[in-house]
Amino acid sequence: MAHNMDVIQILDGIRSDFSTKIDVVLTAIQDVKRDVQDFSVRMDGAEMRISNVEDTVNSEKGKTEALVKHVALLTNKLEDLENRSRNDAVAFLEKWLPEALGPATFPRQPLIERAHRLPGRTQPNRPPTPRVLIVKFLNFQDKVRVMRAAMAKGKIICGGQEVMFFPDLSTDLHRRRRGFDRVKQQLRSMNIRYGLIYPAKLRVSSGGHTHVFETPADAENFIQGLQNTEV
Repeated sequence: MAHNMDVIQILDGIRSDFSTKIDVVLTAIQDVKRDVQDFSVRMDGAEMRISNVEDTVNSEKGKTEALVKHVALLTNKLEDLENRSRNDAVAFLEKWLPEALGPATFPRQPLIERAHRLPGRTQPNRPPTPRVLIVKFLNFQDKVRVMRAAMAKGKIICGGQEVMFFPDLSTDLHRRRRGFDRVKQQLRSMNIRYGLIYPAKLRVSSGGHTHVFETPADAENFIQGLQNTEV
């Protein structure tokens, strides 16, 4: 009997220990199950967000393709308008130049290879600047005749506006004219009238007088004197 009791106690201990370990395993399994469920919920959310992003990307892709097509269409229209503008400018100038400068200026009708208008520049509280036409003659002698006739004739009016003729600017001359950019900005801020004189001089109207400067440094000294006077 004593021996049986010992065996029973051992078995009870084993059962108790096994039960405890089973409870631990079951608890761990429950924790893993909850983690899997939580992960599954997160995966569902991630898949939903990815799907939404894909839908948005596809939608934006369609919009981008539509914009590209629209830009291409506008570009084609712009090129067509530019070509029409150039052709109209050529036809206009070939007819107008002999009328404005005198038919005797040209032994025959001037031939223009191409001509196009530059965009007009607008400034706040100032009238728009005149439009500029760039003209390339097929015959260089026609260009010489135009410049000489324009200089000899003096003031030339078209549509109530004075028309001035300038030869095309070289790179060096363009750089010299650009040298006055900072000065012109100062004059605009001071509301002082100015203008560029060919080839590269700055004309300033101030106090009822007209001043002409050949270098930006001379113009800056003049502006400095005006500022000191105002102070």
